[in-house]
Order: sequence, then structure tokens, then C-alpha cells
Amino acid sequence: MSTSTFSKAELCAFLNRMLETERAGAKALVAFMDEHERNGLAWTTLRQVQADEAHNCALLGKLLDRDGVPHSHATGEFHAKAVAVSGRGARIEFLIRGLGWAAREFNAALPRIADADANALITRMRESHLRSIEACRVAAGSLRD
Repeated sequence: MSTSTFSKAELCAFLNRMLETERAGAKALVAFMDEHERNGLAWTTLRQVQADEAHNCALLGKLLDRDGVPHSHATGEFHAKAVAVSGRGARIEFLIRGLGWAAREFNAALPRIADADANALITRMRESHLRSIEACRVAAGSLRD
């Protein structure tokens, strides 16, 4: 694995890939929330994670726009995989694995991101995902199914 700094094209490709992933998570979370009692612990947790994922999409899009780079409007494959999972607890566990994957991708990319704004954004997104994982673990533990 290369540890050299991302070229502009590589950085933009990474940001677009993560945009697709964040979009997939945000869309899947809307479906997940429908299975939980509104304003209950699991619903509230999933709603916050969904808001974070949607916000991340906007921030990634703005970063790409700043550089005049078209951003992807595709939805990552996580969405289809996530909504195919049955069971409230199983879905949250799948979400936790997806959030962990994204956090690892962010972590691996950070040393290669020389752009200060992009690096700061990816750092915040990684931290947000780690907080979401912990919150989802608590919510999953509260479920009876």
C-alpha cells in the first residue's frame, strides 16, 4: 500500500467514493428507523447517525465543489446490502460493521491527504463514525429481538 500523498485526482476519487458510501448509509438508516418506536433509544440513535451521514454527504459535496470537481450522485452498494438484512438487531450490527469499515478507510487515507481542509473533514468524519459505533452498540443492546 502506498503512503504517498494523494494526487488531486486520487483525492477526488476517494472523496466521491466516500460520498457514495455516506449516501448509502443515510438512505439505509431511514429504512432502519421505521422499525423502531419513534423517539425510543434505538430510533433516536439511528436518527442521529442518519443526520451525521447526511451532513457528511453535504460536506463532501462542498469540498468537491470547492475544487470544481463534479461529485457523484450514485448510492454505494452498502444500501442494498443493508436493507437486505432482516431483524432490527442484525441491521444495527450490520450498520456497526459498515461504520467501522468507513472509519478504517478514513484512517488509512488521512496520512495521504495533504489538503488541510480535506484532512480536517476526514478526521471529523472518522471521529463521528467512531462515536456512532459506540452509540449503536448501546442501542443494539437495548433491543429485545
